[in-house]
Amino acid sequence: MPLLERFDTPASLRDVPETSPLYQNWSDQVSSLIDGLTPSPSGGGFYDPTKLDIQFAGEKAMTWMGLPRRQLLPESRDNKRAAYEAAESFANRQHQDEYFEWRSERDASGKIRKIAFVTEFRQYYQELWNIDPQLVVGLYRKILDNDTIQKSDLEDPVGTYDILNRWNTTHGIVHYINDINTLKAAVNLCRDAAGHDSAGQNNFEAGPPFAMAPTAVDPRIAYDVNMLVRKGLYVALRDPVGFYIAAWDNAGITKPNGRPAPASWWKIKRGKPGMVLRLEYEVPASEGFVVGDLLLGGQPIEFGGQLAEHITVVIHGTAGTMTRGGRGDGG
Repeated sequence: MPLLERFDTPASLRDVPETSPLYQNWSDQVSSLIDGLTPSPSGGGFYDPTKLDIQFAGEKAMTWMGLPRRQLLPESRDNKRAAYEAAESFANRQHQDEYFEWRSERDASGKIRKIAFVTEFRQYYQELWNIDPQLVVGLYRKILDNDTIQKSDLEDPVGTYDILNRWNTTHGIVHYINDINTLKAAVNLCRDAAGHDSAGQNNFEAGPPFAMAPTAVDPRIAYDVNMLVRKGLYVALRDPVGFYIAAWDNAGITKPNGRPAPASWWKIKRGKPGMVLRLEYEVPASEGFVVGDLLLGGQPIEFGGQLAEHITVVIHGTAGTMTRGGRGDGG
C-alpha cells in the first residue's frame, strides 16, 4: 500500500477550502488514534499508512445490517415491531449502536414524513468548530434545509460545541451521538482484533476481541481483521477512513394504491455513491401522502428501523505485506 501523505476526510468531504487546517488536523487525529504498529503473534498487525509503507495485496469490505442486532436477539426475535420501537425509543439514540443512526421526522398526525440515516463522526464537526463555529452553523443549515439555525443553538453555556444540541437530537440529526459510535471506538476495534490470535495463542483464548458482542458490527470487524493478521498480513482502514452506507433495498415498498414506490425517493444528501454518509427517504409532496402511508412487505411504515433493516453499512480495510526495509523512505 503506498505511503499516504495524510488521511483524507470521510468521503473526501470538501466543506472548507483546501488551505484550511481542517485536513491536516483530521489526519493527525486519525493517526494519533492508530498510534503506530500493533504487532500480532502471527507477524502481521494493524498499522498507520501515513507512517509505514506496505505492499498492497487487496481490500476487504466488512458489511452489516443497519438495524441494531441487539434489538432483534433474543427478546424481539419474533416481535419485529418491538425491535423497531426499541431502536428509536430514546432521543439520544443510545440503542442505535451499529455505527449507524437515524431519525424519523413525523407530521402533525404522527405519521413519518422523512427518515434520515447517518454515518458521520461527531469528531469531524468538533474539528470544524475548533476552526470556526460558523462553518458548523452553515453545514447544519445546509444539511437540515433550515436557515434559522444559529450558533447559540449548537453550543453549550461556555461556547463549546454541543453534540447533543436540539438540531442533532430532538429536532434533527446530523451526525453520531451514541457514545459507542466514535472514531476512537472504530480504530480500537481494529487495533484490538489485530493484536490477538483467535487460534488461542498467548493471552487471548476466546477469539478476537468483541467476537461475542451483541452488535453485528463488532464481531464482523473483529473476525475479518483478525483473520487477515493471522495470515501474517498488515491491515489498515482504507482511506478515507469512515463508515459508509453501502446499499439500500427498495424492494417491497409500495404506495397506498399498491404500486411499487420508486427508488428515486431515496436521496444521497452527504457523501457520494460508495461512500454515503447521509441518506434520506421522503415522498415528494406532489404525491399527496407521506412515508407513513407506505407499506413495506405489506406492513405500514411506522418506524425508521423498518427501512434500517434493509440498509447495509460498510467499512473498508486493506491488507498487504511488509516492503523491503519496512518504510516508504527505505528506512
